[in-house]
This record gives sequence, C-alpha cells and structure tokens, in this order.
Amino acid sequence: MTTRTKLVDLEWLESNFPCMQACPVHTQAGRYVSLIAQGRYEEAYRYARSPNPFASICGRVCGHPCEPACRRGQLDSPISIRALKRFVTERYGPESRNPIDVFGGKPEVVHSEKVAVIGSGPAGMSAAHDLALLGYPVTVFEAAAVPGGMMHLGIPEYRLPRDVLQAQIREILDLGPELKLNMRLGRDFTLNDLRRQGYKAVLMAFGLHRSRDLNLPGHELDGVVKGIDFLLNVNLGYRFEVGKHVVVIGGGNVAIDVARSAMREQQKLDAGGSLPNELTSSEMDVAMKEFMDVSRAALRMGAREVQLVCLESRVEMPASEEEIEESVLEGIKLRPSLGPKQFIGEKGKVTGLEVTKCISVFDENKRFNPKFETGTEFVIPCDTVILAIGQSSDVSFLKPEDAIETTR
Repeated sequence: MTTRTKLVDLEWLESNFPCMQACPVHTQAGRYVSLIAQGRYEEAYRYARSPNPFASICGRVCGHPCEPACRRGQLDSPISIRALKRFVTERYGPESRNPIDVFGGKPEVVHSEKVAVIGSGPAGMSAAHDLALLGYPVTVFEAAAVPGGMMHLGIPEYRLPRDVLQAQIREILDLGPELKLNMRLGRDFTLNDLRRQGYKAVLMAFGLHRSRDLNLPGHELDGVVKGIDFLLNVNLGYRFEVGKHVVVIGGGNVAIDVARSAMREQQKLDAGGSLPNELTSSEMDVAMKEFMDVSRAALRMGAREVQLVCLESRVEMPASEEEIEESVLEGIKLRPSLGPKQFIGEKGKVTGLEVTKCISVFDENKRFNPKFETGTEFVIPCDTVILAIGQSSDVSFLKPEDAIETTR
C-alpha cells in the first residue's frame, strides 16, 4: 500500500478558510472563535486585534462579510463572528478596564521619510497605525474638529458609542502618529506645502463627505436637506430641527441611519413638551428605547411619523436586514417600490413629496434603469425630506499643479 503526501503552502491553507478570505483585513476569525470556545479570551483578543486597528469598532458596526461566508451556515446558521469579536474587545480592548497592548509599546522610529495622511477616518488611521508599526514618522491631518471621519460624523452614537471610538483612536495615536485637527487640505495647506515640509509620501483618505443631489422640481425648498449634512450636524451636537412628519429618500444603510436619527433627534427637541394622552405602538417602541437610554429620565416623544421611501422592493433594499428590522421596531414606516417625482411646497417650505410606483429598478442587464407606472402618482404629506441617496468625494481642492490624476 502506497502513501501519497501533498505539500501545501500557507497561501493555499488560508484560502480554505472562507471567513478569513471574506474579511477585508483577513482576520483569523475561526481561530479566535475557537479560542473563545476554549475560554482563552486574552489570546482570542490578540488574534482579533492584531490585523485590525479598529477591532473594537468592527465588533459593533462592521458589515461582517465573514458571517455569510461562514461554512456553518450551510448546516444551520453562521457563527455570530461580529458579536464574538465585541465580546473579547469589551474584555481586553482599549475601551475595557483591562486593555492589552498587543504590540508591546510604542515602536521605534527607524525610517527618516515622513508620511502625511489626509483624513482620520478608518482608512487614514489604519494607514497611520500600520506605518507607525513599520517605524515611519506619520502625521494625520483632519479637517474636522474631531478625529474618526465618518465613524464619528456619520454613524449615530446609539450605534457606535463615542467613548469606544475615542479609546480606539487614542490607542492608535499611542503608537506614535501625530494628529492635527481643523486642518483642511486646500484651505489651511496644499500638497506643495507638504512637499516643502519634507513629506516624502502623502495618502489622501478624505472619504465621502458630500451627499449626492436629487435635482427634482422643488429641491430648493426649505425642509429638503441632505442626509450627510443632517448626520454631520446631529453627530457634532448642533441643533438641527426636523418636523413632525419626516420622509427619508433612500434604501441603503445610510438611509436607515438617517431615518432612525431623525426619530431620535426630534425626541431631544420635544423633551420639554407635554405628552399626548395616548401613544401609538410605534411611538411606544421608540419611547421605550429612549426611556432605557436616559436611565428613566423624562419620556421623550419622537417625530410623529418617519417614512422611508425607496425605489427598491422590500426584498431588494440594499440595507442590511438587521438594520431594516431595527428601524421597523423603532417605528420607521417603510414605503418600498416608490420613486420621487417632485417636492411639493407652499411659501418656500416643503409640504409633501410626490411619488410614483416603481415597477423595476434594474434592466435585463442588471443595470440601474428604473421604470415607473404611469398614473400612479400620489403625494406623501411631510414637513421635512432628507435625501440619503449616496455619497461622493469632494476633490475641489485639487489644483492642476498638484498633478493628481482622478478617476471615477
């Protein structure tokens, strides 16, 4: 009887772990899940944290592509990888009472070439983290007054506590990167300025902070606002009034965030008002969540109605199912398969959104090409419309002399 032996390399071996391959930073999810099962929590945390500068963040708001790829799902249901990551980060992450230094202190600077990173969001801070570990001097320039990019400015606090985010960023800065806030490229400095200051490389990681417009008739009416602008104001603590009847146009996770934030923002504004004699079931759901959030403080009423209008049918909505279910529980009303036609207003103020039935979003070639059914138009009364139809980058600061090529 002969024995056959097959030699495999590490790349071949790792390719057989679908959860690891699905993770953008190739975290060994199966490894830390196994260690958690064995009660070896500290070791599990090290495996979760080592490749991921934002492990504590991902334990809360990651899209967890590892879970749909999990082989366990072929038997019953995927392992809750994201929740297990949160479990170990809450024990040993920078936000915990017993934080672990995975890298053994601040690394020594062994390279003289300075690197500038534009933007302190996930991409910028991850680059600063890895460059510091490689021994490079790094400076992060952030246009806002707070670091974190859209983790701070776009994700509502009820989904991502600010103390967790601050602890994670502080952990990265402890490795050596310098952070300069209120420094906007094109306003406070230029790329040529960085070159003159001796920076040998520049990473532009300024994110998608511009909301896409919906140039329909009436888009200039008071009360029609952009989703990113709304979230930026809310997450920076500025007063941003929304009406009692809010319509959010969109269907992705940004639209869900906007809709839920609108509900919660109105609750803050109404905190000092009187309560109605009765609460609807949707209002009660929202009120109960706020009731627990403020530790039995005064009951806060939300917007009377928040509706989410999207082209897609309920099953086609690109938002994650978890987000959709949570929004429905909070009282958001879904209005799928509807396309906005125009904004209706009186005396310069929006009073309604005219919509029409969308019968298909994509054509036979799977290209975005919505088709609508004539004669199905109707108006949804509202006093605030928030657009959450996508984001783009603002590259207006680029000058011809910068010699930076841009693509779509």
